Amino acid sequence: MLRVIQWATGSVGKQSAAAVHSHPELELVGAYVYSAGKAGRDVGEICGIGDIGVMATDDPDEIVAADADCVLYMPQGEMNPLGAVGDICRLLASGKNVISTAVTALIYPAAMGRRVLARLTEACTAGRSSFHGTGIEPGWAAEVLPLTMSGLFQRIDTLLVQELLDYSTYDSAEMMFDVMGFGRRPDEPVPMADPLLAGMTFRAPLMLLADGLGATIDDFLFDRQVAVTADPFDVKAGRIEAGTVSAQRFSYTAVVNGRRAMTVEHITRLGADQAPDWPTGRGWHVTVEGNPSMELRSAIAVRGEDETEQGCLGTAMHAVHAIAPVCAAPPGIRTFLDLPIIAGRGVLAG
Repeated sequence: MLRVIQWATGSVGKQSAAAVHSHPELELVGAYVYSAGKAGRDVGEICGIGDIGVMATDDPDEIVAADADCVLYMPQGEMNPLGAVGDICRLLASGKNVISTAVTALIYPAAMGRRVLARLTEACTAGRSSFHGTGIEPGWAAEVLPLTMSGLFQRIDTLLVQELLDYSTYDSAEMMFDVMGFGRRPDEPVPMADPLLAGMTFRAPLMLLADGLGATIDDFLFDRQVAVTADPFDVKAGRIEAGTVSAQRFSYTAVVNGRRAMTVEHITRLGADQAPDWPTGRGWHVTVEGNPSMELRSAIAVRGEDETEQGCLGTAMHAVHAIAPVCAAPPGIRTFLDLPIIAGRGVLAG
């Protein structure tokens, strides 16, 4: 039985905490929360599954001192990525393995530079622990799917990974407005409009793919297009005023041997009627031009469920299912290239 701590109980953390509690090979032994209103409450009550006898705390020292095998680190780390790295290193140095969805660039930590890579490595060495960054996209869709497909190809000329989702029901105003720039003027500076800041996030999957496929990246190219709404409307995260961003299409491309070889693109809307001329769908597409040519289309919420809620669940479960292999791995940074297939052990048990 592996002892697990949940760090943050937001849209993803609630799902993972509940999944850990119900997993026959895992035990939820603690949770860190940022809100004083959550501190001291039962984690099960916070997650909507009823009391489970585990109390949440807002004291990080209590979490660091706790006896646990693994911490699921899941706050909104994109607003303060170096702060997240500091938390993670402290946990690793305390002897706990860490699996994080908080900072996309940590899926391939070299994307954050040598200093971050060295800090994580030193913390893993000090605690004899392992670190793994994961996610659904980037993460599963931009790395695991293309790498799995790649064994079928004699040659890949271009690789395109697309995420197509409607974020109308996503309830994180900070991520939607402050990071992504929905509900803002088209020219307003936000992290997702900054090639350097966005690049730290979207270089990571491309660098991991290049590593896995034995390629060298010459350069990166960034593109962002936005659509604005003519009429105001409300989404779960807040109000979208007329003339502000209601859909966006952004991509990062890796240039290999002088050609645009690999691209990760997100097409994100606040309603199906926004930017109707852009590609549509609810999930992830991988398109390969090469020998053979191939398309893989993965849809989510195919029975009419809330696609953002289902996406958060998928993100949480990819982390939960990684707990056992990460805990079994030798100390150090463990990307998707270092771990076995993250299989959903127990999902057929019913």
